Amino acid sequence: MPDLVTSVARRMLDIPREDWDALAAPAGTPLLSWGFLALLEESGSIRPETGWKAAHVLLRDGKTGRPAAAAPFYVRGDSWGEFVFDQGFARAAERAGYPWYPKLSGVVPVTPAPAWRVLTAAGGDGPDAATQTGRLLDAAEGLAREGGLAGVHVLWPEEAAAGLLQARPGWTAWEHQAFLWTDEGYGDFRGWLDSFSKNMRRNVLRERAALAASGVRTRIVGAREAAADPGILALMADLYEAHNDRFGPWAARFLTRDFFLRLPEFLPEGWILGRADRGGHTVGLSFLFEGRDRLYGRYYGASEDIPFLHFDLCYYLPVEYALARGIRSFDPGMGGEHKARRGFRSYTTPSFHRPIARPVARFLEGILPDLGREEAAAAAALNGDLPYKE
Repeated sequence: MPDLVTSVARRMLDIPREDWDALAAPAGTPLLSWGFLALLEESGSIRPETGWKAAHVLLRDGKTGRPAAAAPFYVRGDSWGEFVFDQGFARAAERAGYPWYPKLSGVVPVTPAPAWRVLTAAGGDGPDAATQTGRLLDAAEGLAREGGLAGVHVLWPEEAAAGLLQARPGWTAWEHQAFLWTDEGYGDFRGWLDSFSKNMRRNVLRERAALAASGVRTRIVGAREAAADPGILALMADLYEAHNDRFGPWAARFLTRDFFLRLPEFLPEGWILGRADRGGHTVGLSFLFEGRDRLYGRYYGASEDIPFLHFDLCYYLPVEYALARGIRSFDPGMGGEHKARRGFRSYTTPSFHRPIARPVARFLEGILPDLGREEAAAAAALNGDLPYKE
C-alpha cells in the first residue's frame, strides 16, 4: 500500500467531484455522493451557523495526491440533526467535569439511515478496504486528539462499516431501533399484499380505494422529470416547510429552500418524488433517495389533510415502485409505530462512540449494552404488529 498522507477538507467544494465519486461509487447510495454532501453545504443547510463544521477526512497517495480513502466528518458543538440522542450523556459527562463537546462525528448529516462508511479505493469489502478504513479511523482519532475534541463518534454506519468498528478497541456500540422493508420475492405489489393476513390486506386495499375515491391520483416522478418542472421542487420546499411548521420546536426542519431548488444542479439523479394530484392541482409530495439496492424515504408534505395520503405517498407507492424496479429494500425513516402494521420490520442498528476521556469511555461501556438490549426488546415488540401471515 502506498504512503498515505492525512488531509482535512473544510468543504466538499475543496475536493474534486470526480475523485470523491470514484471512491463513493461502490457504496451505491446517493447519500454518500459528492453531489448530496456538497448540496447540503452549498444550500446553507449544513454550515457552522447551524452547528456543522465540515472536517472531511481523506487519506491521499503521497506521490499522486489522489485520495485513497475518504469519509464525511463534522465538528459538532451539539447533537441536533444526528438522530442519535446523546444529550443526556453530554450532561452527565459535563456534570462529572468532562467535556462531551466539541466532538467529531462521522455521519451523513440529518439522515437517520444506516449509510455512512469510509469510502476506499479498494471498494467496500476485502482486506485492503478494511486496512484503509482502519487507517482513516486512526487518522480521525488523531485529528480529534490534536484538535482538543472530546471524542469521535460514528453514527448510522452501514453494515460492513459497523462490523469493522465493532472490532476496534476503545469504541463502544449503542443499538438504535429502525425500520426496513425487504423484498422477499413478492413479485409485485399484489404479491406483497398476498403475504399479509386477510384483515391487514383488506385494510391496505380499503385505504388505497378511499384515497382514489376522494379524487386523488398518485404516481412517482423521476428526478429528470422533476428537474424539467421547477415549480414542483419549489412546491416540495413549500410543503416541507409547512409540514415542519406543524410540529413547532419539535420539528425536524434542517433543509433550506435552496436545497430543493438546487437539486438538479448538484444531484441530477438518485432521488424521486411521490406526487399526489387532485382536480388538476398537486396536493401532496414525498421525497425519496434512490440507491442501487435501497430506497430511502425522507420528506413529506401536503396542502390538504387528506385521509390515507401520507400512507400512500410514503409507504405503499414507494413499495410498489421498488418492486417494479427490482430495488431490494426500502428504509421509510425513523419513528411511527404505524410502520410495523404496514409491513416494515423493526431491527436495531448501531452507532459507535470513542470518548477521549477514559472515565467517560468506561461509563459508556457500562451503560450502552443495557440500552442496546432495551432497544432490541422494543424492536421485537414492534414486530408483534407486523401484518404478515404466520
